Amino acid sequence: MTRPAYWIFAVLSLLIALSSLRGLVAPLSLVMPNMAHFLTEAPWRLWGHILGGPLALALAPLQLSVWLRQRWPRAHRWSGRLYGAAVLIAGLAGMTLAPTSDASNFARIGFFVLGVLWLVTTFTGIALAMRGDLARHHWWMARSIALTFAAVTLRLIMGPLMASGWSVAQTYDITAWGSWMLNLAILEIWQRKRKTAPEGAA
Repeated sequence: MTRPAYWIFAVLSLLIALSSLRGLVAPLSLVMPNMAHFLTEAPWRLWGHILGGPLALALAPLQLSVWLRQRWPRAHRWSGRLYGAAVLIAGLAGMTLAPTSDASNFARIGFFVLGVLWLVTTFTGIALAMRGDLARHHWWMARSIALTFAAVTLRLIMGPLMASGWSVAQTYDITAWGSWMLNLAILEIWQRKRKTAPEGAA
C-alpha cells in the first residue's frame, strides 16, 4: 500500500470508528434507529457489536503500519491481540443480530456471511503468526482488515443511495454484500498485481 493510500485508509477508519460510537453520547433511537430495537431484545450483543466493531476498525491502521511492526514489534503483537478480541466480540454479536435485523433475508445472509468470514480470516491469520508463518499471516490479516473496512465501504455506498431516496433498510440489500465483496476483490487484484509486477516496480 502506498503512503497516501495508507493515510486515506487510516483517516477513514478512525473517522468511522469515532462516528460509530455516537450511541454512547446520544439516544440510539435518534442516532441508530434501525438498531435501537436490539436494546430491549439483545442489549449485550448490541453493545458488543457497537463497541467491538469500532475498536477493531480503529486498530486496523496500526496493524497495517510497517513502521510500528518494525520499530515496535511488541506493540504490534499486543494491538493485534486486542484487534482479535474486538473482532471476536463484534463478529459473534453481528452474526447473532443479523437474523432478527430489519433487513431483508437476502441482506441478513450477507451480513451473516461477513461475520463468518471476518472470524475465519482473523483467526487463521493469528494461528499462522503463532506458527511463525509470517508471510501467510500478513496475507490473511490483510483479508481480515479488508473485511473490517467494510464498515467504511458500507457507509460510502449507503450515502448516495439514501440521498436518492432509499431507506436505510433498503440499502442493506446492496451494502450487506457489496461492502465486503468489493473490498476483497480490490485486495485480490492488488495482491495479484504485486506478484506479477516486474522487479523494481512500485
